[in-house]
Amino acid sequence: MRIIFLSLLLGVIPFISGCADDATAEDPFSESEFSELQSGLHTDSDTYTQKQSKVIVSQKDYDKELLVYTSASPESIDFLTSKVLLVDMGKRNTGGYSIKVTSIDVNENYVVAHVNLMQPGQNCLVTDALTNPYQFVLIPTQKEVLITERITLEECQ
Repeated sequence: MRIIFLSLLLGVIPFISGCADDATAEDPFSESEFSELQSGLHTDSDTYTQKQSKVIVSQKDYDKELLVYTSASPESIDFLTSKVLLVDMGKRNTGGYSIKVTSIDVNENYVVAHVNLMQPGQNCLVTDALTNPYQFVLIPTQKEVLITERITLEECQ
């Protein structure tokens, strides 16, 4: 009897572990997994853009959008498993501004990208030059991407 029970138990274990693998294969993305592809404080072409956030879902669109910002070669992205998020602060009259995706929260049907927009405080010394902060981020998901923004004022003495 003990041998039959042990045999049944050993026969069931692969199925149980197979079920666990299926659950993680469905959503392997965790909130800490995203990576910066490109970022900068101005465009290489010296053109200025409008403030925007854009989810890019094809290599063609990524290549085209990246060309607006930099002359760097675009990376090859697997858009069957990932998306690219562009966050752009638009034209700013001075330095001291920056934009950055700080974290991503994963939910059942969507992910939330948290974006920090840094502005210089009143007493900050900044360059007297036009800037256009932007960032391209790779997000390994096919879920809908939602965006939250937080404005942070840098305090300077």
